[in-house]
Amino acid sequence: MSLLDTEKPVKTTAAGQYLGYSLQQLRLCHHLLKVPDGDSVSLEYVEDVAVHRADGSVLLEQSKSALTGNPASDRAEELWKSFANWADLCIEKKVDPTTTTFRLYVTPVKTGTLVSQIHAATTKEAITATLAKIKKLIDSKKPDAGCGPQLARFLKAGDAICSLIIARFELVTEADPVESVREYVRAGVPSEALDDLTAAVIGMARDRIDKLIRDQQVPALSAANFRRQFQTFARRSNLTNLLASKAPKPTESAILELVNVAPNFVRQLQAINASNDMLVTAVSDYLRTTTDKVLWADEGIIVEQSLDELDAQLVRRHGIIRDEIEDTHSDKDEPYRGRAVYRQCADTTLPLDGQVLPSHFVAGAYNCLADELRVGWHPSYKTLFPKE
Repeated sequence: MSLLDTEKPVKTTAAGQYLGYSLQQLRLCHHLLKVPDGDSVSLEYVEDVAVHRADGSVLLEQSKSALTGNPASDRAEELWKSFANWADLCIEKKVDPTTTTFRLYVTPVKTGTLVSQIHAATTKEAITATLAKIKKLIDSKKPDAGCGPQLARFLKAGDAICSLIIARFELVTEADPVESVREYVRAGVPSEALDDLTAAVIGMARDRIDKLIRDQQVPALSAANFRRQFQTFARRSNLTNLLASKAPKPTESAILELVNVAPNFVRQLQAINASNDMLVTAVSDYLRTTTDKVLWADEGIIVEQSLDELDAQLVRRHGIIRDEIEDTHSDKDEPYRGRAVYRQCADTTLPLDGQVLPSHFVAGAYNCLADELRVGWHPSYKTLFPKE
């Protein structure tokens, strides 16, 4: 089944309710890194995770966390709910059982006698014997107890569909679901960067799918495009020694709220008649930089002394730029000269402990300094904003 065949979400999906970190997110990322070019991977659309192959076939994967209980045991309600959902998809012709792989993924490692038999059933005789064993699980005296309703829903599809699902079923279990992502990141990556890049690629998959869901688009990603994007990120992070930002992009409401509060650095920008775009960018840079400082320090990526040394360099650079602007643009009014100082300062490129900083960081650091009145943009900023 191609993505063209899945224009509308089906009954087993919950894309609009997908929030936060999940096992499905890990499996989405795993498949995006593993499958061939030409394949796409969707999340909570046709199934928990689905691989839409270039040849039109599809892999449907139900992902189960087994930290408590065993979703693969013979009478597990979760197990038979998966089979019942797959049967419904086949009955409704949402998928073609002859070209679909039905996978149950369980972590940590758990299994059961019957699910192992289903996994191993490939011959006609084995499939028939397995189906007969499944039918015996229903308690005729208590058909609605336990897994009975889900079993009945599965068997209602008929022997032909049930046999195809059994024939094309596979069980995959892993002790550590993160390792299935980590193994594709590990090659060519320094060991000290492995965990950070693994977290980064999982976050990339999550963020891109979440955006598609928010935009009410098909929640599916091209594996080839995703890998190219991650390779670009990995090159920047490792080969150029980039100190990767951990701060999310601020929301419009967070930016507006800070503008309304009008801390010193905002008032300094308003004093030089900063445009709305300049002001919004400055507030965003400030918020991301202050967050990065805290997170990097908490994780031991940087030490506070390094930030103090960077601030000292920025203050010195500000003085040089300010003197140059006063010499070369003395014919311009004060707000103009202030904007020129700010632009040159914000465009400064400096490393932190030999690592390349994200593009927003120096501008954000300058706004931190402006908030403390250690630097200023208006030629008369010390008079306009006297320290208390």
